[in-house]
Amino acid sequence: MASRRIIVRLLILGVAFLAILVLPAASMLVCLVIADPFGGSAHPTDRAMLVQFQKQRATLDGLVRMIAEDANLVRLAPDFTRPEGPGSAGVSADRLAAYRRLCAEAGIAHGFSHYGDAIEFIVHTQGLSISGSAKGFVYAANAADDAVVVEGDLDAAAASLQDKDVLLERKIDDNWWLILDMR
Repeated sequence: MASRRIIVRLLILGVAFLAILVLPAASMLVCLVIADPFGGSAHPTDRAMLVQFQKQRATLDGLVRMIAEDANLVRLAPDFTRPEGPGSAGVSADRLAAYRRLCAEAGIAHGFSHYGDAIEFIVHTQGLSISGSAKGFVYAANAADDAVVVEGDLDAAAASLQDKDVLLERKIDDNWWLILDMR
């Protein structure tokens, strides 16, 4: 009888021990699946982006003028610049702070990149940098050489594609493009 109680207690302790180990792992797995930390929220719709563009046009045009003055600054994000450090690009810390403030005001969550004649304002990103996508605005005379120019909604165009490794651009005004970069 005593040995039976010991066996039952050992079984209960074993089950409790397994529950302590398995339950947190299972909970974490459920959270990862539901929260999707590597996917994130869906990109804003074209309609929402166009409303943002119209509301923030003056700020975006001001940023374009500033960037033209600071040609050595090729990338600015909330937490880094390229080249690194304010002095490397010939841009003061106060000027970088002004860029970041204006980007935040305009809803440009991930800053900008400036290579050649094009300036990309990164509004939203999804996924990882090596396999994700971005949606934003580009200031450029022409679409990128490797872009697919779309007349209508970028999201609808993306949904209809078999090959999702593509840059979609939609002209929205003189020298302004709405982009969905899935490369």
